[in-house]
Amino acid sequence: MPDVQYPDDPLSNPSAIRIEELLAGEEETSESSDAAPVREGLPRTFRMRADKHYVEMLDAPPRSAAKESSASTATPPPQEDVVDAAALAAVQAGRDLAQSLAALLASTNLLSDRGPGLASAVAANLIRAEAWKSTCLLRVARFLRGELLPAPKPVRAQAIVDQLLKSIEPERRLRGVTIESRISVGDRSLSVDEDLFVAALSGLLLTTIGLTEEPSPLTVTVSAEAKGSDVIFGISQAQAPAPANWMTAGPLTSGARIAAAFRGRIAASGGAAGTEVRVVVPRLA
Repeated sequence: MPDVQYPDDPLSNPSAIRIEELLAGEEETSESSDAAPVREGLPRTFRMRADKHYVEMLDAPPRSAAKESSASTATPPPQEDVVDAAALAAVQAGRDLAQSLAALLASTNLLSDRGPGLASAVAANLIRAEAWKSTCLLRVARFLRGELLPAPKPVRAQAIVDQLLKSIEPERRLRGVTIESRISVGDRSLSVDEDLFVAALSGLLLTTIGLTEEPSPLTVTVSAEAKGSDVIFGISQAQAPAPANWMTAGPLTSGARIAAAFRGRIAASGGAAGTEVRVVVPRLA
């Protein structure tokens, strides 16, 4: 299984994640306890991925209700609703960050147990997936609180897609999801804060992946195309029905705020036949 390279996180605040410290703390704990017999696979008491991360508040409606729902398209809410939604999204991002860090700490137990290769491989993917989620959540939460000001600069659209797919790979492996990419952006460039924009796209992709239980045969399509004066990023799936509150999900709300910072917009639709999110950003001439 090839290793996956991840973008460095330049954050230098006390909230930055240091996996080495977590591993060191767990190793001291494990050495002080009695050694457990080695078992094949995961430890019996390990509960993998108990939290729903980005989809904590996306409780799916009963199947009958989902079938009766029809596809709808997001429309811009009143200004006061946007402010309230952004505040709620910031709170939700903070809660999701705490959950992700807790899962990150728990997954280090597999490494400190010095278990078989399968357990170590799963632990490595868990740590990488949770570290990336925590990084994205921290960036988004800081942006929503006004602590992080966007620093747009010219970025190739292809580079954004590459970073998104590379960063999401550990989560894809853990959930058994298939990601189909349909990319046609050529050498088009955007004026965005690359780290913040990729974090927003990751939140949308993770939310879509989380619409089904894990592991899942879900297939998610990630697309990017240059159309007129815009570049359009798309994330869609046609297997899981949209939750009742799909349009007000935290990552969609925060993603819309981030896209607006770069003169872009988000359109979302969902129903019994699946979900789709489109992020439209002006391209550079």
